[in-house]
Amino acid sequence: MIILKHKTLYKEWIYTWLCEKKKYVKESTYASYSNNIFNHIIPYLGNYYLHELTHQVIQSFILYLTKEGRKKDNSGLALKTIKDISNIVKSSLRQAMSEKKMNYIDLQFNYPRTYNSKSLTVLNNDEQKRLTDYIINNLNSQSVGILLGLYYGLRIGEICALRWDDIDLDRGFIYINHTIQRIFIKGPKENISKIIITTPKTVNAQRQIPLSRNFIILLRKVKGPKDTYLLTKTHNYIEPRRYRKYFNQILLYAHVKHFNFHALRHTFATNCISLGIDYKTVSEILGHANVNITLNLYVHPRLDQKKKCINLICKAIE
Repeated sequence: MIILKHKTLYKEWIYTWLCEKKKYVKESTYASYSNNIFNHIIPYLGNYYLHELTHQVIQSFILYLTKEGRKKDNSGLALKTIKDISNIVKSSLRQAMSEKKMNYIDLQFNYPRTYNSKSLTVLNNDEQKRLTDYIINNLNSQSVGILLGLYYGLRIGEICALRWDDIDLDRGFIYINHTIQRIFIKGPKENISKIIITTPKTVNAQRQIPLSRNFIILLRKVKGPKDTYLLTKTHNYIEPRRYRKYFNQILLYAHVKHFNFHALRHTFATNCISLGIDYKTVSEILGHANVNITLNLYVHPRLDQKKKCINLICKAIE
């Protein structure tokens, strides 16, 4: 067997890989790659030569990213983030192996099975009512966007990108075609922060959502010109960071405890599941890439549901 000893540092190789990827991925994806590479991958693996990278080295890196690996400051990353970082490493190493710049190594790694993820925040009925009542009594083009999060599950970037062109009040539909986000691109010499308006990340995220009669009435009260943004009724958008600040003020005025804007989306999904709406419908309204995402995030059967299931199955042995 030929042992390859290519004198290329991994930090040089992965930066070359990143520059090549820029041609093929969305700018937001490139920003995510760059942040993970410069914040996590290069600090730990960057000074290894390609031929020094082994399965055990990468496996140790994955463990380091967890809370178990960072016991001193308890700064472990979320499991999804760890897998995203791992996928970047694997993709860059596959290319290095295919170009004969390093020896073949096994790229199947283990991840912590009992990794504690943050529980989803869901508003209780009283919090939902207080927030809804306050907004309806103080309705304007900005506050109505909060209700789109709570009653339609829209993401904050989707709400900020909504234009009146995307809302058909006569037919009763909202069309989700764009999202706004601020991205941070890290580089070897400078970091860039910028706002981008793009199509949603997946095909499923571009969707048509029906409006209820009551919500159409609310939207007619704040309607703006066709080619303007929903939240401003002008040609100027509100970026998510600013809209979060506005949202936090509304929570104070409505006497509702502080929570993340994304909790509105979690609340919508949880309400749908509790009402017995089928998972495929909920998944399509949320714009998930597939129904498994909806199932994994929001479907957690209660003990009484499990008992009912067992009792029905075991009827034959009574």
